Amino acid sequence: METIMRHYAAKAVFLIVIVAIFQMTAPGCGSKEEKITEKVLGNWTRSANRNFILLIIKSTGTWESTVRVSDVTAKIVQSKGKANGTWHIEDNSLVFSVMQSEIDNVWKPDSIMFNEIIRVEKGLLELQTDAGQIHAWKRNLPQKKKAQSDDSRPVIPMDPIAVNLNKNRSADKDRYLCLNMNIILKELMPGTETPGIHPKTRDAAIVFLSSLIFDDVKDFDRVKAQKKKLITVLNPYMEGVIEDIEIDHVLIASTIDKVEEFMIEHTLTGEPEEGESSEESQEETDDKIKNSG
Repeated sequence: METIMRHYAAKAVFLIVIVAIFQMTAPGCGSKEEKITEKVLGNWTRSANRNFILLIIKSTGTWESTVRVSDVTAKIVQSKGKANGTWHIEDNSLVFSVMQSEIDNVWKPDSIMFNEIIRVEKGLLELQTDAGQIHAWKRNLPQKKKAQSDDSRPVIPMDPIAVNLNKNRSADKDRYLCLNMNIILKELMPGTETPGIHPKTRDAAIVFLSSLIFDDVKDFDRVKAQKKKLITVLNPYMEGVIEDIEIDHVLIASTIDKVEEFMIEHTLTGEPEEGESSEESQEETDDKIKNSG
């Protein structure tokens, strides 16, 4: 009887050891791959030459990428494109299958790209390509959504400007051009600081606008034409980053009183008051142009 008990005890110990070994090995292999999968998920970025690449690896087995290419200054986005596809982990490699791509030099369409995982940490993902290149990706925490879209261009408000228009003849009537406008910048590369207004920008705008005559700005189309010229005048002072000028309010006044009203109105509130045109004389109403931007 004692011999039988020892026999069953030995079998029980053997089974316990086998189960312990199985738990330490078989699940362990799966958990390692799962841990790598969890670590590579999320948003990653890297810079290469003039390219800024955003890579989003999703838990659904798909990925998306946006590439922005800068101009020679490395500040302004010259072009950009998107790509997407599927991904999986295979033998310690991160494998990307490219389904669609607008940027062939980064993501070749209909290709399969094997990248050996050299290191994956909380904020760093190092991959080695088939060609032996090491690509270091940094984790990019997603930003909270703002009222503007990611592609929206930075806007810099300018203080209102009023100038005395030039005259062809001394007998011509005095007229004053009053503008409230914003400078719209080109899309900047990620990480590029939005430049402030150069101290000479306003002076350059005043000199240019005061050189105009009434015929240059007397209707909507002519105001738009002068706006394009103003962009050319101001861009050298703003490192060439001005994309457009948005004119919120333009007024051609014939009296200093109206100029002062315009300056006070836009300095204090920044927006025209409702019903303003009804308080003006017919001649001043004819000269006024609203919302010409």
